[in-house]
Amino acid sequence: MTTEEVRDSYFSWDPAQDPEFAHFIIGGGTIGGKGRSLLFAIRVLRDSNDENLRAVVLPRSRYIGVGVFNDFISRIPNLDGLRNEASPEELETVFLKTSLPDYVTNALYGYLAEMRDPVAIRSSSMLEDSLKYSFAGKYLSPFLLNNEESLTDRVAAVERQIKRVYSRTYFPAATTYRQKHALPDDLMGITIMRISGRWRGDHYYPTTAGVGFSYNGRRWTTRIKREDGLIRMVFGLGTMSTKRGYARTYSLTNPYLRPEGSSAYKIMKHSQEHFHVIDRATGELTTVDIKEAWRDAFRWHPDFSTYASLYIYDENQGYFCPLDKMSIFSTAEGKICMPFEPFPKVHAAFFKTMTGLLPLLQEKMGTYADIEFAYEPLENMLELLQARPLWIKECHDASDRPPLDGCEVILKADRMVTDGSCVSIRYMILVDPEIYSSCSDYQSVARALGDMNRSLSPEKYILVAPGRVGSSNPELGVPVRYDEITNVACIVEVGIPKTGHMPELSYGTHFFSDLETDNVFYMPVFQGDRDNIYNEGWFAGNEFEYGNHRAIRLYRGNFSVYMNGEQNIGVVSCPAK
Repeated sequence: MTTEEVRDSYFSWDPAQDPEFAHFIIGGGTIGGKGRSLLFAIRVLRDSNDENLRAVVLPRSRYIGVGVFNDFISRIPNLDGLRNEASPEELETVFLKTSLPDYVTNALYGYLAEMRDPVAIRSSSMLEDSLKYSFAGKYLSPFLLNNEESLTDRVAAVERQIKRVYSRTYFPAATTYRQKHALPDDLMGITIMRISGRWRGDHYYPTTAGVGFSYNGRRWTTRIKREDGLIRMVFGLGTMSTKRGYARTYSLTNPYLRPEGSSAYKIMKHSQEHFHVIDRATGELTTVDIKEAWRDAFRWHPDFSTYASLYIYDENQGYFCPLDKMSIFSTAEGKICMPFEPFPKVHAAFFKTMTGLLPLLQEKMGTYADIEFAYEPLENMLELLQARPLWIKECHDASDRPPLDGCEVILKADRMVTDGSCVSIRYMILVDPEIYSSCSDYQSVARALGDMNRSLSPEKYILVAPGRVGSSNPELGVPVRYDEITNVACIVEVGIPKTGHMPELSYGTHFFSDLETDNVFYMPVFQGDRDNIYNEGWFAGNEFEYGNHRAIRLYRGNFSVYMNGEQNIGVVSCPAK
């Protein structure tokens, strides 16, 4: 079959017609993009000739069709008026007061009767089943501890979250995104899924989790190919990998080539130091500091040294030492972090499975594949949590050499760039690294960026900022929401050793999905690295205006961006004076 025929076959596949999956579905209509794509992937793996792929686990789940959504909203009086006049909070209140159809409640009783682990209620809308629009982070996917003694209470709690997910169909994050891309109203399916993991003391989490892609569009070295595939893995719940936190990034064909290079210091700076768990006492997602919990971790993970190592400071770049539960050191001498250094060697079976799984899904979908997973290494148990098309930036022509005659180079990158160019951009915004690192209110900087974005609209601009734009941890970078930088044409993240800000290849995060969908250029610049330029003299010597925060500078000029993904070169320039 041609690629188009394969893709058509993928989109036409109906899990309701598959006897293995039909009894998992509640209500009529499609179960939405996430749910249908996940079951399609499991069907492909079940039908493969590879026993490792056939052993991949589908978490215990139920899938609610969009017919339930239609039945539900038909019960809401004056929905159009609510959408136009009510606040999001008022809208949600009305949804919460409206009852779900009885057949949904009865099905939930059957599902939860013998299922006491935490559950996620994941959005799975019709528009999420798309090759072009990601909708990453636009809807709600809450979780529940699911530990009430009464089955009736547990069912009621799940029903409440279903209604909250339904209400988010009409919240600004989703409606603004649909309007921006001229999309119609959406219909919401839902996947209710057992959260991967187990109780380890008072914390619930899988040993490892992450995201995977059959295509690596942002290579950190020309020694790997775009078709090699990519994995981002964390210790603990995978929420750390879908946000802009630290994760271990692997190229599937050469897992020992790190994006941060071979320097022990840089590996330490880019290594995970916290992990996410569900806390039994609060029922909330909780962040655990590995520097405080590492000894106890050996109780639950006898192979903990596979993930964690002891970094020792010295006068050079420092070095790593093996870690065991009897290790003795002071915080002045070193610290614990999780570089996952021996993981590829110790758990080669994981990489063997992934190098078969991702290309197979790509072949059967007719497009690049994007997955979420959880993995218990000691049992070699892989759970597939999500599988869907990977949104890839539209191809642009790449210049062999940027036309820089008569130009001044302001910024230059040597990794993680795609192809293309954009010229005659009139504005550049800089988040001053020193002011940002010393300010007491990071959120005010993010909101000031949003104000500047609105004031410049519809003009495009280049955004230059320290560390990770859009990070949920403001110490790593400006916590701006993507809907606050809707007119950005190119984002340049600058690594500043003095302030401790470091960009990271966060492929697979909701933030990067939006960049890909909206064709926003991206490049990381590492101050002081060879073949990287952060021209501080240009920023100091040219006139600028302050935004609503002194960390925000607006420069006017004639700026151009040139990128060549094959050669891994990205440049931002302006005419020389």
